Amino acid sequence: MRRLPLALALALLVAPIACGGDAADDAAQTAADAMQQAADAMQQAADNLANGEGDDAVQMTGEEMQDALPEELAGLERMTSERSSMGAAGLNMAQATATYEGDGKSLEVQMMSGGGIMAGPAMAFTMVDFDRTTQDGYERTVTYDGMKGMQEYEENGDYRRAVMMILVNNSLMVRLEAEGMTMDEVEDAFDDLGVS
Repeated sequence: MRRLPLALALALLVAPIACGGDAADDAAQTAADAMQQAADAMQQAADNLANGEGDDAVQMTGEEMQDALPEELAGLERMTSERSSMGAAGLNMAQATATYEGDGKSLEVQMMSGGGIMAGPAMAFTMVDFDRTTQDGYERTVTYDGMKGMQEYEENGDYRRAVMMILVNNSLMVRLEAEGMTMDEVEDAFDDLGVS
């Protein structure tokens, strides 16, 4: 499983996923547009924080997030659990991660909370849309139960990999990455977390 720090998660969110298409110029323009939208979103988030806006979002502590990760999820047993937190310039961020395994399946759940810090990804999710489908799977932004996010799914023979990232209440990023599971199973696991 690959664990993503918040900065990398945001980069993946706004990165140019769609690279197919009729012409390389179209793909390049799409990438440039996405990067500009992301830059605009992050600048607006920084402006909001400087003006004291956006920091009223509910923030979970690392301990609260770790406690929200159950001992069993999607029929899999929790194998590891950890949490961490950091702060700088009056801004705080916390995260908790747990891994689950069983029956040839594995699942990693990562939660990240940062109060006003999450204004950036919230705006990026709102502004950037993409959808790329191949013979083996897809990558796309989604709206899941009214919440913005992204999904990535790959299936090739017996191999399955599913990633789902959802922004909950503009303050909590929940990322699930699974191997040996379908996207429906990952969505059910997200629902079972009860964080929305």
